[in-house]
Amino acid sequence: MSMRNSLRAGLPAAAILAVAVLSPVAPAGESKGRPWTLEDILTVPEVKDIALSGDGKLAIYAVEIADLAADKPRSHIRILDIAATRQRTIVTVDSAKSLRRIPGTADWSALLDLGAGLQLYRITPGGMVQPLIVNPATVPVGKADMSFPIGGGVRPSSVGVLDYDWSPGGAWLWYSQLRALPNAPRVRFDAEVSALKSRRRSTIDVEIDYFLRGPDGKTTLMLSRPSKDRMATRGGGQILWRGDEVQFRVETPDGSEGGRFEMRAWNRLSGTIRTLGVEHNLETIALLRGPRGGELATSGLAKTLDLVETGPDGERHSYGAVAFTIGDPRAAAPQASRDGKKLVLGTRDLDAARYGLAVVSSDDVRRVESEHSLTRCAYDNALLFAVCVEEGIATPPRLVKIDLRDGRIFRLLSVSAEHDAIAPLTILPRVWTNRDGYEARGFVVLPRGYQKGKPYPAVIVTHGSDADDRFAAPGFQWNYPVQLLAERGYVVLLINDPSPLQSEELMAASKAWVRGSGPPDSETLQRLLWIEGVHIFEDAVDEMAIEGLVDRDRVGIAGYSRGSQMVNVAVTRSPLFRAASSGDGGYLEPAGYATAGSSYDAVYGGAPLSDAIISYRRFAPSLNANRVCAALLQQVASASPSQIELFEALRAAKAPTQISHYSGATAASDETHVFYRPSNRSLAMRENIAWFNYWLLDKNDTDGPFPKQAESWGKLARDRPDRCRAANGPG
Repeated sequence: MSMRNSLRAGLPAAAILAVAVLSPVAPAGESKGRPWTLEDILTVPEVKDIALSGDGKLAIYAVEIADLAADKPRSHIRILDIAATRQRTIVTVDSAKSLRRIPGTADWSALLDLGAGLQLYRITPGGMVQPLIVNPATVPVGKADMSFPIGGGVRPSSVGVLDYDWSPGGAWLWYSQLRALPNAPRVRFDAEVSALKSRRRSTIDVEIDYFLRGPDGKTTLMLSRPSKDRMATRGGGQILWRGDEVQFRVETPDGSEGGRFEMRAWNRLSGTIRTLGVEHNLETIALLRGPRGGELATSGLAKTLDLVETGPDGERHSYGAVAFTIGDPRAAAPQASRDGKKLVLGTRDLDAARYGLAVVSSDDVRRVESEHSLTRCAYDNALLFAVCVEEGIATPPRLVKIDLRDGRIFRLLSVSAEHDAIAPLTILPRVWTNRDGYEARGFVVLPRGYQKGKPYPAVIVTHGSDADDRFAAPGFQWNYPVQLLAERGYVVLLINDPSPLQSEELMAASKAWVRGSGPPDSETLQRLLWIEGVHIFEDAVDEMAIEGLVDRDRVGIAGYSRGSQMVNVAVTRSPLFRAASSGDGGYLEPAGYATAGSSYDAVYGGAPLSDAIISYRRFAPSLNANRVCAALLQQVASASPSQIELFEALRAAKAPTQISHYSGATAASDETHVFYRPSNRSLAMRENIAWFNYWLLDKNDTDGPFPKQAESWGKLARDRPDRCRAANGPG
């Protein structure tokens, strides 16, 4: 976007100048593309869904791109002529999800927000958009007053139709709707009052209604589910059509962190319902039915991982050893053939952190792999070919056609020509092994113009297992501008948690955390799920320093959510880090017990005001603030008690710290956990650059977004306690 067009679009001049300042000048003689800019990171395209036409000649996909002028992401619906490799945008909407082919027709269906909330529409090959199900009684959702808080990642919006699915022949339509419950003032008691402990805004409660529309157009209410049923609110659409029955999971909470789930079947002829089975502690909400009619899962550890199908009678069939996991929401969605005898699964490679496909028949598993990740796919009816999104950590997303019979891949076209014009950074896959023998995978991002033998300042970025082969994924790098840090001379280490699949004790600790109870005991769980990760960070930096790549005296760390846990533990247990940025976290603080009690029971062994206080004193970051010398920045969307508890403890210990709260679009709403407002993302990324430049490079960054606030950093440096004086840094 040029400055002239930006001004016409209404962007503030200061924001335009900031983008210009943070856009490095390409080196003289550069001929392979341009460097990354802040706007490039803000507008990274994310393909949310894709579907083929019935004849396989067309593909339709929804790509979400930040609209800088509107200060929100918007979805562009594009139709691709596969043979001609030409595409056109037919409509741009506030939200799009669940693009699907309507069986028996040439059309597609999708949930779109055209301004009247999320509703169900038909889309013709010619690009016409026609209503199918429109519910005028929309329900406001997201982090806003008088809304249903459907999840931390849902921005304020309205929902008419929540989810849907077609029967294999297209004659029957299942769909779900939110229904707001009466909100008249009343007195609450006991459990209802306890449920308000995490309430930050005035909210509404809902029920979720399941409907079935038959071939005659008659619609039947199947059942209603309470808002506590996460399968209904977040996992809807996981429908199996089996003869006259519609099968689905419901959650029946039993107080455990992992949850209790029932598989139910509703008979569309008799209108009766039955329970097929009960499950606990689900690791994926996906219903993966195999060619033999059972449920597919991987079993065992990495070196002995098997793909197993378990039938209704409990009989297990092994497809043999595999080097991938299934059911990962970041991978392509599964698709079965019409007769159910063949299935294509999205996979995640155990070694390469890359997403691919596996074709499963009753007696065979065949992998389909690319040199990059295949993250979203659509298939023809016979499962002979697919059109997929192919992307890599340094490769912008593009559409490819895949012959599923022999695995050949044919490139079709790019999703974003603007990002194709960027000269790729050098990014190297890496495996680190810590002092205790645990492995973690990730990537090393080299600075632009890297010179071998020159040590560079470094920033570690971490978030669970999200350091993978996807292009600038916001779900991983959040507001940490990995590419701009590399453009500015930093080495960036993208480091995953040690995978639980590598050992029985890591797997046991991971399951105990999900379950909310041991074994193992809390001290062992703390060591395995957090401290071993800190050892990975320390030992990775030592390796990089020995290789001459990293300046060990100028190392920072950043992470949000799960990554913020690792950041907060790292700065309380390691003297390695001079600066840190912790994003919208707070988990592990004593104040968090009120909202995550069963989870904390596994981590600490009980409530803070109990005998478990010894465990909190040993491990909780705020209770170990006097061990911190790193300058810690917290960037938050919620300003929760846990986040403030850590900030105040660090200030009391005179550790350099700042907490920055990023607000929603209005006073009645909040920013989401993964920031959705481009203006907030821009400010937060610039703040992170300025923070690391100050504390790692001793540099006052004139490009920082909050110059008056930055003036206070000098005082934070001067006021550090004597125990931190030996550390290098400002002041």
